[in-house]
Amino acid sequence: MLFQVLGPLEIRGRDGVTHRFGAGKPARVLAALLLEPNAWVPGNQLIEATWQEQAVPRSAEANLKTYVWQLRRLLPEHDDGPRIEGRAGAYRLSVGDDELDSRCAAELGVAARGAIEDGDPASALALLLRARRLWRGAPFEGVGVRAPDAVDRLEELRRQLWESLAETQLTLGHTGDAVATLHELTVDDPMRESAWAMLVRALHTMGRPAQALATYRRAQRVLADELGVRPGPELAAAQRLVRSGDDCPEDSAEGATRRELPRAAPWFTGRADELDVLRTACASPSATVLVAGIGGVGKTALVVQAAHELSDRFPDGQFFLDLHATGRRGPVGPAAALARLLRGIGVPQPPSDVDECAALWRSELAHRSVLLVLDNAADAEQVEPLLPAVGASIALVTTRNRDWHLDGAARIDLGPLPFPDAVAMFRAAAGDRCERVDSPDVAAVVRHCGGVPHALRDAGIRLRTRPRWTVRRLAAELAATERPQEPRRREHDHQDRVA
Repeated sequence: MLFQVLGPLEIRGRDGVTHRFGAGKPARVLAALLLEPNAWVPGNQLIEATWQEQAVPRSAEANLKTYVWQLRRLLPEHDDGPRIEGRAGAYRLSVGDDELDSRCAAELGVAARGAIEDGDPASALALLLRARRLWRGAPFEGVGVRAPDAVDRLEELRRQLWESLAETQLTLGHTGDAVATLHELTVDDPMRESAWAMLVRALHTMGRPAQALATYRRAQRVLADELGVRPGPELAAAQRLVRSGDDCPEDSAEGATRRELPRAAPWFTGRADELDVLRTACASPSATVLVAGIGGVGKTALVVQAAHELSDRFPDGQFFLDLHATGRRGPVGPAAALARLLRGIGVPQPPSDVDECAALWRSELAHRSVLLVLDNAADAEQVEPLLPAVGASIALVTTRNRDWHLDGAARIDLGPLPFPDAVAMFRAAAGDRCERVDSPDVAAVVRHCGGVPHALRDAGIRLRTRPRWTVRRLAAELAATERPQEPRRREHDHQDRVA
């Protein structure tokens, strides 16, 4: 079942039937228990939450027992007994890890941040859209919850998710969607300067500098009128970005230098040998490096890490293009990819013929210094038209398909992490929830994850977002519910082929 507090208070049963609560006293009791799930809530606290500004009757304790009885009749039993337990002077509501929509939204946000850090903005977008669909209105709408701090925390969670959603939409080039998200966010929270700054930049990217500057001035007035402050560094920088393009036509932002690299993963660990290969290979002009490996092994994170280290060498732009070899959308064709790249360097109307597009792209790159990340590639036929031929530009390519190669490209076949690095990644993801490094339970978790970074990160997030779990409990859950995630070819000696 699912307790839904992100909007009107509702309970959705396993049969799909939804029960909606109004503003009655049983709803207030349930809301107070949901604000502290799995914790003993004192009876006097529940009474205060139930009667609020009203005079508390002498029969309050008896009435509270009646409301709890009504809720127990409505709620199916938990695996370990009644949903609402009682003891002297307190009650506790048992809520599973995936049975509270606010907790689900928070976990989706954490998972999305992890995907972004792994260089997978498409997965992050899907997670954030799932989180957005959980919101149906104001938290506990219509119930009259008297817990402003708790409600404010949920509202702030929503705003953080919306901001992450807009940032991810911008990363993927979904600028129109990002503008719509940011308009909603700035209306909801006009003091949120970071949202205003993103909105100004997004409008500039869409080639609407006049609207971008008008938005900046509106934000400037709001901050001055409400807080008595001037725009901070982020918003001021967004305005300077628009001003720097004032001599460009107002209907075009094509001349803006692209800086599309996703944020480097803060949990990135190890891979020193592979980074050395990338650095050495990229010292040559028109270099191409192909990184191959199973899904989740950290190809994108490695390439993005290297790209950030090298980015200063490429003043004419850094492009990140997901070629969608896997997923429902299907692979991006060379023509669509070339058109997107050409528009990014200022060609407003690329040729319709793929060969003409490829020739124009090579010609443009000949006198530019561009770093190109081609993620999730399908095969050589998809990639080769996009590669630089001469000049100072380079391309970093990732693929899950190990059965193809690119002529003249350096190649890295990426395997799982060595055990010490795998432990370090799991501990970084788990935060302070992780036990000592030499714990056999930590070793068991790492073994079940097969040294695969994506699995290690997910395991760490799973532990971090379940306060009642121990590392031993996590290891047991992995053993019981998941097959150990091992690569198709065992490479635990980590003598990855680097050629």
